[in-house]
Amino acid sequence: MSFLKQLLTPFVEFENDSKQGPAKPNPPAAAPQPAPATPSFLPPPAPAVPENVQHPLVNGPAAPVTIPDHVPTYSAGGTITEPLPEHEQYFERLIDEANARDPLFQGTDYKEFVDSKLDIDDIQDEALKYQTAYNVLKSTGLTKEKLLSTGQEYLNLIGRDLNAFQSAHTQQYQKEVRPKEELIQQKAQELQTLTQRLTTLKAEINQISQEITLTKDKMNTTKNSFLLAGENKQREIQTELHKITQHF
Repeated sequence: MSFLKQLLTPFVEFENDSKQGPAKPNPPAAAPQPAPATPSFLPPPAPAVPENVQHPLVNGPAAPVTIPDHVPTYSAGGTITEPLPEHEQYFERLIDEANARDPLFQGTDYKEFVDSKLDIDDIQDEALKYQTAYNVLKSTGLTKEKLLSTGQEYLNLIGRDLNAFQSAHTQQYQKEVRPKEELIQQKAQELQTLTQRLTTLKAEINQISQEITLTKDKMNTTKNSFLLAGENKQREIQTELHKITQHF
């Protein structure tokens, strides 16, 4: 049993523990208080793309993640519908490392609050679950202001990482993909030029072929006519010679 469950056992019945003894009644829920105005928690706006920005998933090897192969799922429009597990784990590690190293997150903060709710997941009432986790962690120095401010800092942390990734991805695209796209455009233009040249050559070949046919026909007509005229003249002379021989 976790530390938080040990603290809460006198007041809250947990599903696993209820199997080992009689159920213990839950304390009556406190009267609901009017909800304060919900603050707006927004990630920082995306800055202009800096030069030579680095991101571990783009510019270098990320920490190893031991997960089975996962096939991404796509919508009918071709958009991915669920993130890959390695990317979900990346942001979990990002928060864990910031929580362990960044002075902003020293002591109990938003992350410990969220983690503590997992220990009392048997509580079905959401409001009671949040209030219970918060009331227990107040003894460690957690305040509502710190809970909200550190939550916003985690939002900012993820926002900065997303911006860095997008910038590094854009630079990688410009370096590795854009030149190939331009090369394709160049080759397509060359192909269009060659296609036009091929069309022109085909037309020239057809024209020359027609000229060859006309010339050959004319030459063959001339040749055949000339040969026929010569043969006719030969037969005419041979006929005359035969008659001369016959009559003299």
